[in-house]
Amino acid sequence: MLKKIITTFVSFSIGLTGIFSTSVLTPNKAEASSYNDLAELPFMGWSSWSSIRKKPTEEKIKAAADVMAAKFKSHGYEYVNLDDYYMLDWRETVDEYGRWAVDPKKFPNGMKALGDYIHNKGLKFGHYVTLGIPKAAVDQNTPIEGTPYHAKDIVDFSKGQKKNFNYEEMYAIDLAKPGGQEFIDSWARLFASYGVDYLKIDGVRNQDIADVEAWAKALEKTGRPIHVELSNNLDIKHISTWKQLSNGWRTDHDVEAYGTPYLASWKKITRRFDDVAEWQPHAGPGGWNDLDSLNVANGRKDGLTNDEKTSYVSLWAIAASQFVIGNDLTKLDDFGVSLLTNDEILGVNQSGVAGKRLYKKNDTQVFYQSLPDGSFNIALFNTGSSTHEVSVKWADMGIEGSAFLRDLWRHQDLGSKTKGFSAKLSTHASRVINVVPASALTVSPESGATGLNPSKVTLNWETVSEADSYHIQVATDPSLKNIVFDQTVSIPTADIKNLDTDTRYYWKLSSISGETEKQIGIYSFYTELTKAPNQPDWVLADRKSNDSVSLTWNPTFGADSYTVFRKEMNILGISSDYQPIATDLSDPNYIDNSAKLKSGVTYSYKVTATNSMGESKKSIEGHSDDQSSVQMTALLIVSFTLAAVAIIFIIARIKSKSTKQAELSKRRVS
Repeated sequence: MLKKIITTFVSFSIGLTGIFSTSVLTPNKAEASSYNDLAELPFMGWSSWSSIRKKPTEEKIKAAADVMAAKFKSHGYEYVNLDDYYMLDWRETVDEYGRWAVDPKKFPNGMKALGDYIHNKGLKFGHYVTLGIPKAAVDQNTPIEGTPYHAKDIVDFSKGQKKNFNYEEMYAIDLAKPGGQEFIDSWARLFASYGVDYLKIDGVRNQDIADVEAWAKALEKTGRPIHVELSNNLDIKHISTWKQLSNGWRTDHDVEAYGTPYLASWKKITRRFDDVAEWQPHAGPGGWNDLDSLNVANGRKDGLTNDEKTSYVSLWAIAASQFVIGNDLTKLDDFGVSLLTNDEILGVNQSGVAGKRLYKKNDTQVFYQSLPDGSFNIALFNTGSSTHEVSVKWADMGIEGSAFLRDLWRHQDLGSKTKGFSAKLSTHASRVINVVPASALTVSPESGATGLNPSKVTLNWETVSEADSYHIQVATDPSLKNIVFDQTVSIPTADIKNLDTDTRYYWKLSSISGETEKQIGIYSFYTELTKAPNQPDWVLADRKSNDSVSLTWNPTFGADSYTVFRKEMNILGISSDYQPIATDLSDPNYIDNSAKLKSGVTYSYKVTATNSMGESKKSIEGHSDDQSSVQMTALLIVSFTLAAVAIIFIIARIKSKSTKQAELSKRRVS
């Protein structure tokens, strides 16, 4: 799968004088990109930059790996990426061969040990570099490993510094000079010796194509499969080159809300809607668009409402963007974790199809994925500052007749719709649905079927013309990473035996014709229930007024009914015990208007799910804070603070007066 580039690139720049200058770059032949056979699907992982930035340490990266392994690995996340600032000051200190030197205070056991720790967790190790050669290497004229050449032999002083973000003193390399490619080769070997599985190359511009090509060649020579990610805000005019030289490319600037106390901003997120539409044709197996990190799981630190966080994840999912968490993994909130571990939404991201924009009308947008099995994933967005009705028509997607719908965030079947679907979305809210046209391939059991006997499940499907055989894979996750059955059959049926109870299984059907295998579809079924449901998740309490609180939560598999519990906490922090306020609810929602809700009180809610086997544990709390209680609490804090200051001042005055009186008494005695 080697791809070759023999091209001449022309780049233009405008200097401070306003005079146009032209430079012609003629890189050598490169064999890169799918040289590593990676990125069949968008990568899933975590990056240190958003939350740790300039202060990474061995301890922090290991802690992140621990959380990734415990909470996210089972959902398909793999990469733990150390993004920047692991090195000593490159302007003064480099290693013996002129490469960045690892800071021993931050990483006392070195990068190889860190890579081993991550790998022992069953995860992959990501690393970081920028283009050029460090100033200290040039100043010290360090040797180039395995060659008779030195740093000054390869530096291109005519181009000066390569000003890559924080790296103003990395100098350009003349790759035509002996030793130029060899220097990059040595750095790539160093990363391979660490056990690096992913490399982010930062600060890439159009004039850096030859440098990126040199890195691609160097990484290939190591013999180690290393995912290459290019950053950031790359030029779409050179997308064919980025696809040749990498497995992913950043389509825009950072999503972080620099200069604020928050990790992200809605304004920056909304820029990605047009990015997704523009870059969509270029994403696919081997290389994916990168919309930047997801910062949705550190509570208020994220700087976003819950609706905005949901839309943030929805857009990344429907776009099939690289899916990388940016949050501090040691300070996760339950709502954010529920967003990042919703397997049906992750299945949208891992579908292998980058979503197209169907509509953009004022403050509403609709994107969709057309899947190989004839079904569709559709995401509806309201980007405006007021509530909007967002609709999609089946005819505009080529769907004839009715279609069966499923809400992927709520894990809830919505039944059949004949002409389309509409949703009333609040400010910056979204919905993601799966749509199966009635005319799509019929399988048995139908997708979503429940109560199947796990001792033997028989899968059947319609015969596909020109298919010589069929490939069946069954897994416990929508990305089919945890495969429990893998078989090729010559007839349209297969028996799956000895499955687990209380489990949702996903099965992938592909047709084989000659040496060509084509995916037909991914379907699911549930085995029979033998235990009480899991506790409900994603409990949201929305207090619209003093008269009512609207509660919603995700449907729980196997639940026949739900019970809602409530407790109260006043502004002094005194709370009641949880008491049931609604029972035998059949739907995953409830409006609490049992009494006029008290001003200045915070209401907390929990939900349980029940079936014939028993009742689940109570869910994580959902809160409904009265704004007046927040304001009153702040007022009380200020009042108590002022009172404390006043008391301290009075005590100080009394002590001062007592001291003066004592001194006066001494003088009188003397």
